[in-house]
Amino acid sequence: MEEHDLTKNQSVVAPGEYATHGSYDRREPDKMAVLSETYGASIFFRRWAAWIIDFILIVFGYEGLVFFVVKKAAAAETPNMGMVLGIFLIGSFCYYLLLEGLTGYTLGKFVLRIQVVNGEGRPPGMAKSLIRTLIHLVDTNPLLIWGLPAGICVLATPKKQRLGDIAANTYVVKVRDLRAVNRQKTGIFTGAIILMTIISVIYAAFFISSLITQIVKPEVFVSKDNQFAVTAPWSWSRDDTMNEDADISIQNKISERYLIVISEPKSDFDSSMTLQEYKQIIQDHIESGLTNPESGGASNIAVNGYPAIEFTLKGEVEDVPIMYNVTMIETPSHYHQVLAWTYSSRYGRAEKELRKIRDSFREVKR
Repeated sequence: MEEHDLTKNQSVVAPGEYATHGSYDRREPDKMAVLSETYGASIFFRRWAAWIIDFILIVFGYEGLVFFVVKKAAAAETPNMGMVLGIFLIGSFCYYLLLEGLTGYTLGKFVLRIQVVNGEGRPPGMAKSLIRTLIHLVDTNPLLIWGLPAGICVLATPKKQRLGDIAANTYVVKVRDLRAVNRQKTGIFTGAIILMTIISVIYAAFFISSLITQIVKPEVFVSKDNQFAVTAPWSWSRDDTMNEDADISIQNKISERYLIVISEPKSDFDSSMTLQEYKQIIQDHIESGLTNPESGGASNIAVNGYPAIEFTLKGEVEDVPIMYNVTMIETPSHYHQVLAWTYSSRYGRAEKELRKIRDSFREVKR
């Protein structure tokens, strides 16, 4: 009788398809594997549509947020794209790792009503999600014809799994096919987490923006006589040791960019002195201290309404190639030299910031 009882309830699950529980050797049939084998191509289209939704959310939503934050942090018109890319990739990785590991959903999967589950029909957990996410970087890479390897794998495998599912022993199933008790519990839990995630992202964006605005507020550097000033990003600092004759001396030690302002009263010169003549005096003086100087063409510009002349100057200082942006500015009472420089190889990246600081030159209102 005992032998008959043991054999009359054979599982219909294929050999080897089991879900384990705990540390002891008690195993039950992997019901999600059986369920997955009943799906046709429709599950592929749901998965692909969910991936598109996540892709749009991440690229246009999350990457836009990262770009905005890094731009604020850099206090520059063009943020460091390496930093943007790094934060974007880390955030994208965590998006899949945390949401799928804890809930089985991403926002795309939640909309399409499909869920990542283990063999028991529950969210896969962090270990399985880590495996899925690592392989996600390869088989759903948009550079590979919009995730073609994952699509082929889902269509070709009996249980409609991509490579990450096979490695992690997970399945993507329709929510309506899960047991009612599981759907009720995980649905409420998942909905709450996704809602909190959306709210958290919104509040985080406002919080980070306001925090960065306070922390990285541009700083005003005033001349020694308190008559003139320039404004530079928070990463710049004063360094009065660069030039003892300078009225304003600032530098960005991280990017190795430098700027000084030297102001001279017009009363120190002949009354017939012109801005062009002053420019030539300063240019000759700077070139005398350089090896192999090469001067760029001069341009007449205006800086905060003041007439000015700008030119570039390339040369070597102790065998190191340096590139200068030199601007002569005339105010009613003074001639001013705004001398900004960095290594020649870095000038192209620094030029916009150096000119922006130069253009902030103004008289201090009292």
